[in-house]
Amino acid sequence: MSEKELITVAIVDHDKDFFENSLALLRKEKDIEVRASYLRLDFHEVAVSEAAANDVCESQPDVLIHSQMIIREAVAKNWKSVLTIRHHLPHTKIVLIYDHYNEDSALVAIREGVRGLYLRSLGPSQILSCVRTIARGEVWMDASLISRVIDKFSKLYKHIDSLKPPTKNNEAKLSLLSQREMEILELVSKSYTNVDIGHKLFISEKTVKTHIKNIFEKLEVRNRVEATLVLIRRGLSR
Repeated sequence: MSEKELITVAIVDHDKDFFENSLALLRKEKDIEVRASYLRLDFHEVAVSEAAANDVCESQPDVLIHSQMIIREAVAKNWKSVLTIRHHLPHTKIVLIYDHYNEDSALVAIREGVRGLYLRSLGPSQILSCVRTIARGEVWMDASLISRVIDKFSKLYKHIDSLKPPTKNNEAKLSLLSQREMEILELVSKSYTNVDIGHKLFISEKTVKTHIKNIFEKLEVRNRVEATLVLIRRGLSR
C-alpha cells in the first residue's frame, strides 16, 4: 500500500474499554496506521494533558479521535496545550467521542471544524467506518442527530437573505476572472470540493480557497451556489 493511501490516526480517550477495543480494531487494518495513542484515566492532571497534546501534535495524524469530555475539562480549566492543539494540526480531521450530545453541542463542534461526532454508546464497532469516512473529507454524524442538527441550523440562520438570482452585472464580471479562476469556477459548478479541485489542478487546498475567495469578490456573490448561477446564466444567455 502506498504512503498516500495510508490513513494515519491518533486516539486520546479516558474510557479504557472503548480505547483498547478501538485501538485493537485500528491496528488490524492495513490501510490505517496508529501514530499516537493516549489513555488518560486521570485526565484532570495538566501534565498528562500536555504530554498527550504534544505527542499528538508531533505525530501529525490524518485523523484525531479525541474524547469530548477531556476537551470540556480543558476548556473549563483553560489548559492552553489542549485548547490550541487544533492550530498545530491544520490538516488533521478531528472526531470527537461523546458520551451524550445534542444539536447545540453538535453545531458548536461543527463550527470549530470538527468533522466527526461519534456517540460512545455505539461502541467501537463503527470506528473504522468513521475514520475512513472522515479521511475521505466527508462528515460523520449519528443518523438520529442529523435531522435535529439541520432543523436547528435552519432556525438559527432563517434570518439570512434567500439566494440572490444573478444579474447581468454579475455575468459581465466574469470577464474579470483569470483563466485559472474560470477553471476553478467550472469545477465549483460541478460540485467539486476544494480538495478535489486541488487534486485535479495540482495545486494546494489553500490556493484553491484563495482563488474561490477572489472569484466571489470579483463576481460580487456570497457563496458557491450564487457563483454557479452566474456561470449558468452566461451559458443560457449565449
